[in-house]
Amino acid sequence: RWFPALGWVPLSEGIGSNLYHLVMPVIALSLPLAAMESRMLRGEMLEVLSQVYIQVARAKGMREKAVLLRHGLRNAILPVITVIGLQMGGLLGGAVLIESIFSLPGMGQLVLNAIVQRDYPVVNGTVLFMGGTILFTNLLVDVIYAFLDPRIRYS
Repeated sequence: RWFPALGWVPLSEGIGSNLYHLVMPVIALSLPLAAMESRMLRGEMLEVLSQVYIQVARAKGMREKAVLLRHGLRNAILPVITVIGLQMGGLLGGAVLIESIFSLPGMGQLVLNAIVQRDYPVVNGTVLFMGGTILFTNLLVDVIYAFLDPRIRYS
């Protein structure tokens, strides 16, 4: 009974009550993905920290924080970013489910109502928009790759 299970408050009625009603849906949508990403990042960090160049950086006298962030995390985060980009489709599909469970107005509720009412142009439009969002996310992942890894350059 800490948070409301259903309902939504418009942003015009106050940002505090709006965020208060969104806590449960955000937790339900993000917790499984965050758990998978943190587990994957842990595994990648363990693998990267056992590499020779990490031992060389430590032997040169670099601070541990610099070794972890500059050398370790920068190399371990690349596969995690790839998986985040791939999970965008599941996130949008999960949003459809979460919006129907928590009675939230949004694109998921729109597409479900359009399917029930056989409103095909709305279904096509939302599917096109979701597909475009996934394509934009993949483009963003490629740009982040080029920023994080200097070996990857697009010309």
